[in-house]
Amino acid sequence: MKPEFKYEAGQFFLDKEGRWFHEGVEITHKLTCELFSRSLHPDGAGGWKLVVGLEWAPVTVEDTPYVVRQVNFENEKAILSLNDGAEEELCEATLRQNADNVLYCDVKECRFPARFLRPAYYQLMERLTECEDGSFAVDINGRLWPIRLETQPGG
Repeated sequence: MKPEFKYEAGQFFLDKEGRWFHEGVEITHKLTCELFSRSLHPDGAGGWKLVVGLEWAPVTVEDTPYVVRQVNFENEKAILSLNDGAEEELCEATLRQNADNVLYCDVKECRFPARFLRPAYYQLMERLTECEDGSFAVDINGRLWPIRLETQPGG
């Protein structure tokens, strides 16, 4: 087993919009941001760490480790484009909206929460339907998927 080495060059931060920062300076290189998003792992203590090769550094995650940047409908499936460059099918049963009206779902085999960025939110809301009981659902391939309401802010 190879040893891991903690990287001691400052604090990394992932904001609620999926933007990466190091020591308060935004990292704008797209491939670097995707690499960092793919390299984000739970630290075992309720937080997150960035692991690249043998080095790791703690990361402060403002909201969720993943964000949904875009939603495409292919063969009547909702395909999510995530901040790590991955595309995956929406797990419709995990759709939820918090008290701040932010939409979330679970990704990566339903293991991690993801926040919908505004463009992705609007793409999904084009299929929004109001149900008879006043709740809302998303119509995907003729099936209505309810949007669960959470009473606490955050995903």
